[in-house]
Amino acid sequence: MKKITTSLSLMVFFLLVAVVAVSQPEVRHLDEMPDPGNWEMFADVEGYFLVDKISGYPMNHSMITRNYTVMEGWPVSNSGSSSRGGVFGNLDEDDDLEVIYALSTKVFALNKDGSAVDGWPKNVASSAEYGSPAYGDIDGDGVEEIVVACRAPGTGNTGQVYAFHKDGTAVENFPIYCDGGPTNSPVLADLDDDGAMEIMVELRKWPDGKVIVYKGDASTMEGWPQVLDYIPASSVAVGDITGDDIPEIVAESYYKVWAFSVNGVPVEGFPYTPATGGVFSYSNPVLADIDGDGFREIVVGDHSLSGGNGAVHVIKNNGTILPGWPRNTSSWIYAPVAVADIDGDSNLDLMVGDQVLSAVPADYVYGWDKEGNNLPGFPIGPIDAINAQIIVADMDGDGLPELVFDDNTGNGILRGYNHDGTVMDGWPLSVVGSSFYTNAMVLDIEGDGTLNLSATSYDSGSDITYKYLWESSVAMNHDLDVLPVYMYNVRHTGVYGEINNPAVQVNDPGPASSVKAFLHPNPVSDFANIFFILEKSSTVSISVFTENGLAVHREILQKQDPGNHQIMLNTVHFAKGLYLVRISAGEELVSLKLIKK
Repeated sequence: MKKITTSLSLMVFFLLVAVVAVSQPEVRHLDEMPDPGNWEMFADVEGYFLVDKISGYPMNHSMITRNYTVMEGWPVSNSGSSSRGGVFGNLDEDDDLEVIYALSTKVFALNKDGSAVDGWPKNVASSAEYGSPAYGDIDGDGVEEIVVACRAPGTGNTGQVYAFHKDGTAVENFPIYCDGGPTNSPVLADLDDDGAMEIMVELRKWPDGKVIVYKGDASTMEGWPQVLDYIPASSVAVGDITGDDIPEIVAESYYKVWAFSVNGVPVEGFPYTPATGGVFSYSNPVLADIDGDGFREIVVGDHSLSGGNGAVHVIKNNGTILPGWPRNTSSWIYAPVAVADIDGDSNLDLMVGDQVLSAVPADYVYGWDKEGNNLPGFPIGPIDAINAQIIVADMDGDGLPELVFDDNTGNGILRGYNHDGTVMDGWPLSVVGSSFYTNAMVLDIEGDGTLNLSATSYDSGSDITYKYLWESSVAMNHDLDVLPVYMYNVRHTGVYGEINNPAVQVNDPGPASSVKAFLHPNPVSDFANIFFILEKSSTVSISVFTENGLAVHREILQKQDPGNHQIMLNTVHFAKGLYLVRISAGEELVSLKLIKK
């Protein structure tokens, strides 16, 4: 892992020039502070540093990056390390969201001002740092719980799964003491359609590996666990790959990719063994319909023990490889692949970074179209190693998706790139320590229609993790917020584009919306009329998605007046099937189903 030393004196000089117009800086010295060790990271070689006179917080340069400002009360620092990022949800009675992170032996729930949510943090067994918490309703009462998996460092032969109510109290019968150490993050999904989500984890007890499904009462679901051929390192993906509207569970061992039905029976054609000779570690499987045939494929990265390279596989639901794949990378792949349409051609693209320990930048972020051709501007690099899944959202308000990912140095940066492989204006963002393994997440924490960004960094010298929350001047674009959090949603199912199954606070509000709309005719052959009524003046965004969540049409109607409106939607080139039409006006959303006959 590379370390680069920066002159803090020069940094302070440039900060002073940069922040004069936007803050009231004051020079202080470590000797003036009651706990000098807490401020050393901000000081120059002589012990001087800048603070904001109003807030009292150090003027770290991450606070003045264009369009993104660290919110007051952040970063929040605690001892211990964390990887894979956090989740968000509404844990209390207010309208704001909260962020949830797991560190070594604690789970933190934080308000928008950085304060702890009542009842939090919670102590857990060592160690919760190897995965992200998951957020979903596991007992069927309509209220979400927080699920955290912990395993002992090393071989991971022991571990626990914790479940907490929003107020921090333990769910009855939890924690579960597992026969093996849970790897990566827990995954939540309703497998038996009873209104309560099951908990899925992979367990390793060297040399044995298994997949297990727990119910919300901590019992084991019938048909589970299922034994793998060897130890795993990733988490599962859960979604329908066979087209029967019943989810499958996709898991990896070190040597194979497995697919199981909800009752634990292997899907025909599985397990899949790569012809590349590569092995699988931390690159969780992702599910998406890459070739547009109506069935989701399995996308996963590997790494070679002989050649030092990696490969991305796209596996069909019968266990065969999609033509044009796998595609190779120069170094190993540890990150889950990001799948999204980043170039606006209504076809899915695949992005992933590779990683190798190096004293100089030697890694790349790769981008391919669905056939495996390099996207314009890709690969990005050489840069430093990438171990996190790339976040995909409109980060600068230009109506196009951008990419956010981690950096394997001590420079203290979080990287951001445009869809064409160029660096975003004002990026990278600065953090203390390293962002390595950090999965950022995009949310609207205040519900005001503007984008927030949260991420962590880790200072190995002090064993401290810094949790960040940035505010921005960028409008939240839900249509392009396609990969806002690790593994696509706060339940970590790994499924691209599930209709009515996005991350928290992006759900379609339906009848509660003040935007009234309908379609005619419906079913439609060539053209449909969209009628909508606005109560107030607003810019209107209209997007159409396939049943698998692929965007096939987008348009923006600038500043529409209150009253009745009608536009014509051309569906001539739509394939037969079910579509979702989303109409967004300001903070209001309404969804309509469209059937192409």
